[in-house]
Amino acid sequence: LSLSSRPNNQYQILVSSDDDNDNENDNDGENEEKYHLYFPGDVFEYDDGKVWVETQLRHPVTGKLLAILAWSLLQREGDGAWLVDWIDWQDFRDAFRPGIGREEWSRICG
Repeated sequence: LSLSSRPNNQYQILVSSDDDNDNENDNDGENEEKYHLYFPGDVFEYDDGKVWVETQLRHPVTGKLLAILAWSLLQREGDGAWLVDWIDWQDFRDAFRPGIGREEWSRICG
């Protein structure tokens, strides 16, 4: 997360400056946004030891969707720990649209 220290970084929302263990980021940092973390659906399990989980970051007051993270996890043999295979990030905040690598979709789909 070394990129998160750069100003105006879209991933800054994930970095917390305190030890908040509930589902709300309530930091007072200048560039940090508040959000609630939601899991809108069930974990989707593949038959090959992989799972897919969707998480949503929403504004704590308005419920406006800020970002969606889709996590693909692999289960490690031996201890059964879940390891991150890949993460897909979709940012819906105006300052970060269309998002890194999403320019073509925005131009084509509006």
